Amino acid sequence: MEKNGRIINKLFRTSVVSIVAAALAAMLGIVIDGIVIGKFLGPDSMAAYGLVTPVVNLATAFSGVLATGAQVICAQHLGTGDAKSARRAFSMCMVVTVIISAILMTLIIVFRSDIAVLLGAKGKSAHLLPLASDYLLGMVFSLPSVIFLFVFNALMRLDGDANRVVVAVVVMTVLDVAGDLLNVLVLHWGMLGMGLATTVSYFIALVIMLLHFTKKDIIFKMSLKGLKLSDLKDILITGSSSAVGSASAMLRNLVLNRIMVATILSSTAVAALGVLNTVFNCTSSMMIGVGLTAAMIAGMILGEQDRTGAEELVKITVKVALIFGAFLGIALFLSADLVASAFGNSEGAEMVALAARGLRFYSVSLVLYGLNTAFINYTQGMRRMVYSDVYCFLQNFVFIVIPALALAGVLQTDAVWISFIIGEALTLIAIIALAAFLKRGFPFRAKDFLFLKEPFGAPESEIFEATVSDASQVIPVSMAVGDFCAQKDSDQKSRVLLSLFIEELGNNTVKFGFKEGKDYSLDIRVVHMEDGWIMRLRDNCKAFDPIEWVKLHESDDPTANIGIRMVTSMAKDVNYLSTMDLNILTIRI
Repeated sequence: MEKNGRIINKLFRTSVVSIVAAALAAMLGIVIDGIVIGKFLGPDSMAAYGLVTPVVNLATAFSGVLATGAQVICAQHLGTGDAKSARRAFSMCMVVTVIISAILMTLIIVFRSDIAVLLGAKGKSAHLLPLASDYLLGMVFSLPSVIFLFVFNALMRLDGDANRVVVAVVVMTVLDVAGDLLNVLVLHWGMLGMGLATTVSYFIALVIMLLHFTKKDIIFKMSLKGLKLSDLKDILITGSSSAVGSASAMLRNLVLNRIMVATILSSTAVAALGVLNTVFNCTSSMMIGVGLTAAMIAGMILGEQDRTGAEELVKITVKVALIFGAFLGIALFLSADLVASAFGNSEGAEMVALAARGLRFYSVSLVLYGLNTAFINYTQGMRRMVYSDVYCFLQNFVFIVIPALALAGVLQTDAVWISFIIGEALTLIAIIALAAFLKRGFPFRAKDFLFLKEPFGAPESEIFEATVSDASQVIPVSMAVGDFCAQKDSDQKSRVLLSLFIEELGNNTVKFGFKEGKDYSLDIRVVHMEDGWIMRLRDNCKAFDPIEWVKLHESDDPTANIGIRMVTSMAKDVNYLSTMDLNILTIRI
């Protein structure tokens, strides 16, 4: 009998498209700025743009902590059927986002020149100071929108409105292109205008996202009542890997910038690294989108304590990460010259050549980067924070910076490019080594990479799992549930009612939820506990609460839906939730 897994597989495939598209488009404003700056404003402006990249990393650090932390915590609450706690965590996330945005904006506005100097606009690069300062002033007002967009991107999928994210970022991209071109061709406001164009486009995208909260049937609703600091603690701890990643990337870029200046003694190498970092932000956003999908679903699985779902999630995550990484790596390797030239003009030929060489080296690391990032986000979703934090720091800083410093004297700028490959290879080796240590042998199956905190869920012997994909499978599954209950010494009444419940509910779901030509499934999970039974039914049909449906279609016939009515009357708790385009019904008896 087929076990649960199809829904997780399909949920991942459908979710990853919208999440990757949104994550990619959210970074396109920065990429577009880099292209237009390089083409129209020259190598010095491109170098200044490269210098302030760490500030972008800092903003994404805050947004990553809040977005990923809130996503996982809310998904975990929803996995247990606790929508109230999910709303409370969401509200706390919104309050903190406003506070952090205000503080970050104030600091950058007041100290933008000092920040530019700290980032390297001094000495031989002192002429970059006014350019970097102007760009910081223009783009600083986009930071609240950037942070909110990351958070909403993470949560909209849980709230069944993923398409809104895509629409918002597409509008943002179009407006950013238009604003950048208006600046360089008409207004001539230089780097300040480039930053302002980004600010306007991000703000309008945020307005589109906020319209989601005018809808009635949504999970996440803002409320200041009942806020708990424990929710903030959970969000910050769970999102810590994102902070570690972004902070590590910021420190890495600072060190690599210094290496470039030391080896070439000009702004050319810094500008080339700025191109690579811009492309890195773009490609990594796609791979991070895969990871965020894994983290979101892992949070739900953690709430449900579903080991089978965890194993299926690891399989599909690795598969998709390999496909995305291979595709991006090959595409970037073949188009390195074209991509690099998009950031330069006739005055920047040397920078373009150096950047193209760096992009080819970097493209080789993308498959490994995808696998490593997926692992980090998966363990983050499972709230294995020590694993995700340590590996995030190793991947983004230690395993790149140390090889770059060691090889700089011999290979000069090539040391920086090669360090990206070395770093990802070392990270993957470290992940495999951890799995081997935990298994006490070489890991070669998906279950060897679950990294669950034991005990996790009920013992396998106490769980019945099956998947229904058409009406003909309902009766066999219903009978199998009865046999499973009998094996666990359930009394005859409970055994008959549970079997009848599965039969009636399964038939109702297939009849009213499944549509011809669509790939629908109903996952059935029955868990034998010391104090009773837990049943979880999960399908990927349109929103449909079967218990409410029965109430609305009461019949004078005492035998109609008798299984559903009697089981729910015996239940300690009945909970229905519609999230991530899934119907989840949990009954405790």
